Amino acid sequence: MEEWQEIYSPCFWMGTFALIELIFIMSILAQFLFRKFRCWIQRLKGAAPESNKQHQEHKIIAIKLGISYKACIACCLLILGSHVLRAVFLQLHERISDCKYPPFILCEGLQVLSWIILSLLVFSFQKTNSAKLPMVIRSWWIFNFLQSATTVVIDLRSILATHGDIGFKEWIDMFMLVVCIYLFAISAGGKTGITFTDSSVTEPLLNPSVGQQAEAKRTCPYGKANILELVTFSWMNPVFSIGYKKPLEKNAVPDVDGKDAAEFLSDSFKNVIDDVEHSYGLSTSSIYRAMFIFIRRKAIINAGFAVLSASASYVGPSLINDLVKFLGGQRQYGLKRGYILAVAFLSAKVVETISQRQWIFGARQLGMRLRAALISHIYQKGLHLSCSSRQKHTSGEIINYMSVDIQRITDVIWYINYIWMLPIQLSLAVYILHTNLGVGAWAGLAATLAIMACNIPLTKMQKRLQAKIMVAKDNRMKATTEVLRSMKILKLQAWDMKYLHKLKTLRGEEYNWLWRSVRLSALTTFIFWGSPAFISSITFGSWILLGVPLTAGTVLSALATFRMLQDLIFTLPDLLSVFAQGKVSADRVAKYLEEEELKCDAVTQVPRNDTDFDVKIDHGIFSWELETTSPTLTDVELKVKRGMKVAICGMVGSGKSSLLSCILGEMPKLDGTVRVSGRKAYVPQTAWILSGNIRENILFGNTHDEEKYKKIIQSCALTKDLELFANGDLTEIGERGINMSGGQKQRIQIARSVYEDADIYLFDDPFSAVDAHTGSQLFKDCVMGILKDKTVLYVTHQVEFLPAADLILVMQDGKIVQKGKFNELLQQNIGFEAIAGAHSQALESVINVECSSRIPPDNKKSADSEDEFDTENEIDDQLQGITKQESTHDVSQDISDKGRLTQEEEREKGGIGKKVYWTYLRAVHGGALVPVTIAAQSFFQIFQVASNYWMAWASPPTTATTPTVGLGLLFSVYIALSMGSALCVLSRSLLVSLIGLLTSEKFFKDMLHCILHAPMSFFDSTPTGRILNR
Repeated sequence: MEEWQEIYSPCFWMGTFALIELIFIMSILAQFLFRKFRCWIQRLKGAAPESNKQHQEHKIIAIKLGISYKACIACCLLILGSHVLRAVFLQLHERISDCKYPPFILCEGLQVLSWIILSLLVFSFQKTNSAKLPMVIRSWWIFNFLQSATTVVIDLRSILATHGDIGFKEWIDMFMLVVCIYLFAISAGGKTGITFTDSSVTEPLLNPSVGQQAEAKRTCPYGKANILELVTFSWMNPVFSIGYKKPLEKNAVPDVDGKDAAEFLSDSFKNVIDDVEHSYGLSTSSIYRAMFIFIRRKAIINAGFAVLSASASYVGPSLINDLVKFLGGQRQYGLKRGYILAVAFLSAKVVETISQRQWIFGARQLGMRLRAALISHIYQKGLHLSCSSRQKHTSGEIINYMSVDIQRITDVIWYINYIWMLPIQLSLAVYILHTNLGVGAWAGLAATLAIMACNIPLTKMQKRLQAKIMVAKDNRMKATTEVLRSMKILKLQAWDMKYLHKLKTLRGEEYNWLWRSVRLSALTTFIFWGSPAFISSITFGSWILLGVPLTAGTVLSALATFRMLQDLIFTLPDLLSVFAQGKVSADRVAKYLEEEELKCDAVTQVPRNDTDFDVKIDHGIFSWELETTSPTLTDVELKVKRGMKVAICGMVGSGKSSLLSCILGEMPKLDGTVRVSGRKAYVPQTAWILSGNIRENILFGNTHDEEKYKKIIQSCALTKDLELFANGDLTEIGERGINMSGGQKQRIQIARSVYEDADIYLFDDPFSAVDAHTGSQLFKDCVMGILKDKTVLYVTHQVEFLPAADLILVMQDGKIVQKGKFNELLQQNIGFEAIAGAHSQALESVINVECSSRIPPDNKKSADSEDEFDTENEIDDQLQGITKQESTHDVSQDISDKGRLTQEEEREKGGIGKKVYWTYLRAVHGGALVPVTIAAQSFFQIFQVASNYWMAWASPPTTATTPTVGLGLLFSVYIALSMGSALCVLSRSLLVSLIGLLTSEKFFKDMLHCILHAPMSFFDSTPTGRILNR
């Protein structure tokens, strides 16, 4: 019974395993009885069981048994046979283990029973149409893997302790561990390996989108890779083969797996955050909770690989002392001990390598999933921001959220396993040191904890500096974006040098904070690169004070353990920095996601069959600011029947555009109701154009219908424009329509809205951007032509468009002061006549000014007013045609010469040339600091190797051997070498930080000068986003 209390006793573990196996059998039995009871209840109620319903919905046509499923069956039978053999030998041999306690017999019996049940369940997958493994079976296989690994560790410990041989039981245990590793990998995937073909295979013929999704899934090599390809990453070989033969193109890269697609991840994260918001409300903590729920399943699997990698990495340092003893001549136990040590070293390294690669790949995959989900959610949030929230976040800040902040949150996911691995690895290191060194290990632990405690103030400082850096970066990005978007105005006004100085000033503020941050990072790097030497010095010093004898084996084992701690502590500065930056970025993103959105109840959607109106507003009160005593719109009463044409007019600032915004639901509603029936299309006063060709802007993602497309082009007065372009509607529009006139952009925008085939059209004075003749044609052919059966509300300042309206709304001070038809409003003589007269006088004055500037003086004197008007029209048409032809000729010539206006981003092929490296190295002070940095790094490595070699050479092989040097000299030389390496690493850290920061500053200034001195053709052909990314 004394052995039962020991943690390494086989009896203790066998008893624990027997209890877990008993729980497994009881859970299987309970699940079986529950299913039978549920089917019995359903039969009593007269309802068909759910399995029968599913079978009726999808009739199974064919079943394909995959290799993984067949391998699972074989593994289950092999493990069952192994446990039967172990049970037989346990009865036949008196001493198969170190314990004769009943848990051995009980454990083997329960194992045989459990694997019989499990084999039957695996066989039943074919009949139950199970494509996924049940959670009970997956848990059982994971438990058996851990059980087999524990058993093998106990066996090896027993063999090394007793210097025995590997027996039959040990070979069976190692064989079962290999088989359980495969089952563990299958359980992590969660698929049975069986493919069921049912009646739903005909659905893709009726639904092309489903077929395309299925095709995308079939072409993904990761999704269909087997266990060997997943372990070795050989599923990437076809891509590497193509890339080796020729440069990779976009169509040569396979699609991502369905679970890694941005659309799937975005929907999943939205569902998670909606559930969290419903349960806990929207706050920073709830957003953190949503991120955790989104990643937890994959993170747990990834954590398993991390634990396995960390555990296997410490096998080598723990066995170095035994290896040194064996190599030193202590071979009284034979060569078998050497073989066991060699196999242990090799196996540990293989397990560490495989699990580490899977862990790193899983962390990267998890980070990319969270990145895709957050970026899409931030973009969707921007579409739903309220007006007040939109004013708090500029486009430059939102770009920073989706690029800089999301990347730093992704970095946290990559490092997240280090949080809990740190205490595990530290415990393993202390255990190894205590085994080899005794009490002196606690001195090393105290030194390690003291160094870690130094991180507390450094982390707080790093967090504060990071917040300052992000604020400075936001200000610089905001100013840079504004400069790039207004480059034409800056060059016309010769303001480029003034704004160059402004950008340099903002960059200088950011540079100051960056310089403080890199100095702090250099100090942190110095502390933790020098920490192994400090810890080992403290540990070896405690040995000398305590009189512990030093041998080569114990010293090498301790140095190897310190080397493992060095990797761990070296990661700690990056870990703290990443978490400090990630916390700041996560708070910024969370604050953005907490912003107020447009109210869903601002507009009530009414089915078109239930009403005869399209827009109805009752007692409407609206305001852009919720906390205000003077609303923007008050006492709005409006009813627009289906097919009506409603004109909205009024003075500047009277509330015309705000009225359209409240119908769209973008303006906060204080009181009243807004009911809308049908789909809406909105055309703003300022044209919104996408980068791309004209056809893409008009279709806007819809299917191309040639007949419908031609009618819309003609009705929107775009036919002549497209004929003048060399590439027609395939002519590329520059960024924000920079190579198009205002009228052309506005007509393209109107054509886009018409192509949407909406029920309600809201036009915010789009006719003001076109000339009078084109505006009249556009109103006649579009509003009163192709949209004659649609409901149209249009804001206008042109009187000639008012008589055709079924209803005219006159706005003044946020109120509808008059409404009715044109003749009715003139008869009322309240204020509409003055507005109409003012517009007519303004129009007449403009025409007279244009006439006087264009007609020759001689013709002015001799021609009457009617002839002047006719002459003006002729000259206007001729000038307009000439201007269009000239501008169009230039643009078309440019497109025909270069192929396209916006040039494709250049890509370099092959290896990076020496000139690139040479330019980079000579960027700061002609490269004078680079040799100094290389020398500091070289001396650091030399001192590191020299200190380890000195300790191994000066320490005696055994306790019976006379030491080569005295303990004082041994310790003094080691301290000197350690201090030399610490000073070298400090110099290297400062130099690398300084060179990196100065190089980035030089590149920034050079690029800024080049950008601001570039011609306008560069900005016409280069998107702003591409410039900002550089």
